[in-house]
Amino acid sequence: MSKLKNLLTELRRRHVFRMTAIYIVGAWVAVQVASEAFPAFNIPESAIGYVWLAAVIGFPVAVLFSWKFDVTVAGIRRTPAAHEDVTVVGSLTRTDYLVLAALGLVTLFTALGVGQRLVEVQVETGRAPTTRVIAPNSIAILPLENLSPNPDDGYFAAGVHSALIASLSKVTALMVTSRRSTLAVRPELTVPEIGRQLGVAKLVEGSVQMQGDHVKVIVQLIDAASDLHLWAETYERDVSEILDLQNEIARTIANITKVRVTPREQAALAESRSVHPETYRGYLKGMYQLRQETPGSDQRGIEILEEVVRQDPTSALAHAGVAIGYANLAHSPYPGDAYPKAKAAADRALQLDSDLAEAHLAVGMYRFYYAWDFAGAEKALKRAIELNPSLTFAHYHLAWLYEVLGPEWEEESLAEGERTRELDPLSPMMIAWLATQYDDACQYDEAVNLAREAIRLDPEFPIGWYALGNTYAAMGRFDEAIDAHKKLSEQEDWSWAIGPTYAAAGLEEKARKIAASLEQYPGTEWPLALIYMELGDSEPAFHWIAVAESARVPWYPALLGWSPVHNVIAEDPRLLARAAALNLPDPQAMICED
Repeated sequence: MSKLKNLLTELRRRHVFRMTAIYIVGAWVAVQVASEAFPAFNIPESAIGYVWLAAVIGFPVAVLFSWKFDVTVAGIRRTPAAHEDVTVVGSLTRTDYLVLAALGLVTLFTALGVGQRLVEVQVETGRAPTTRVIAPNSIAILPLENLSPNPDDGYFAAGVHSALIASLSKVTALMVTSRRSTLAVRPELTVPEIGRQLGVAKLVEGSVQMQGDHVKVIVQLIDAASDLHLWAETYERDVSEILDLQNEIARTIANITKVRVTPREQAALAESRSVHPETYRGYLKGMYQLRQETPGSDQRGIEILEEVVRQDPTSALAHAGVAIGYANLAHSPYPGDAYPKAKAAADRALQLDSDLAEAHLAVGMYRFYYAWDFAGAEKALKRAIELNPSLTFAHYHLAWLYEVLGPEWEEESLAEGERTRELDPLSPMMIAWLATQYDDACQYDEAVNLAREAIRLDPEFPIGWYALGNTYAAMGRFDEAIDAHKKLSEQEDWSWAIGPTYAAAGLEEKARKIAASLEQYPGTEWPLALIYMELGDSEPAFHWIAVAESARVPWYPALLGWSPVHNVIAEDPRLLARAAALNLPDPQAMICED
């Protein structure tokens, strides 16, 4: 007992109890201030946990400081031991300075770390959607929890999630957030925080449980701002009735949200369709692979879906899935015969069901990027959007169609690009490519802001750095452009990007070195044409333009106006003739005026 009493006496003498009391009150005040201030700065309430973390880390620092030191009018002094004469204790020793430095570093790193994380959270939560008024008809369906006994059945819950988005998107009065953005939401956010991050008024969450051919779906509709539950229901059906179930849920949500449903939409949601359970499961497995969005997963998804259509040739959904898979593969430097295969699968899907938006999307991509039938592409893409206004990629490809068609279509192009950001607000891809649209429109400040937003979303995603470098190059800020494109040097598919930038900066030798290295590889027609066009070196530029045309490189039309910035190339009669052959505008009209 005497040792404990002595310890308590010593703690009191060294003012540790006083410091502890002051620290606890100070920490409580800091948390209260944070809880009031964070909403004003668009920082989610859950981020208050970082303030608590800083307080916890700081507590032992404060205790150790109060044990070792006193703060006096003469400055910081070492607290004398019980047996020392207070008047004898002198200045701080080297050891004391080391202790103070260590405590200071801990405090500094804690403050910087927490501050940086708060800024990151603010950026993540305060993205594009929160800069606009949240429409009352905006809604997002969050990923459905997989409650099936077999964890491998996660593909089924993911498929139902995507299918519900598609069903709800049939109601044109609703603005339905893309699946990609709902998957990007951090699970620790509260409902109001998720609503602000996605820029929606309402959220749908739920779960899926599958046992054999029986499926149980639980869904609930929530007001995002208030976290108020507006409706909840449990559905149990056979897998064969899953399409009817999805439409029933969509009808109910539309009724509760009180949006207008047109007679045509009512008929589409009331249509009764059954599916063969094995066919539908195979379809969902194939689509699950396609949604991984890698060349390998695209190929696996196509193989699964092609097996499905062999087993059941009447499955319009599976044919449409094959079409999208081939369209994804074709949209690359190595299109091969993937676009014709996509068109054939889409045509078959539309013979079976003319109202499949994804099939019309695949047709639009084929006509735009392979057939170079721009009027036909516009018609198909607009039809896809008519059937599913929330089909982000239909808006994306329509935006780029208008980009290629030139300045007269600039307003329409930017409107479609902005629509992709509304529907997919957490997608670095959509935001980065929108940045390049603003770059093309000579709105450089907006382009830089969007490119940096894409980089904040995912610093490893290449297109953000590509867009940023291109914009800086267009602004004549070549050092910054080169720094941005150097970030892509380790990414095999994008390491070429610095070549045109070197050329624009007048670093001809470096640009030609990049070009020489690219000529050893297939599928490099696009970057080689860009480098030589930027150099103003007509003969090799037109050689690679011709190779791109022969290989049916999807972006060949963009080489005839959207891409060239060097006057030597833009004024060349050969380029004018090629543009005229595709009914594209004069390439010189595409150049921003100084």
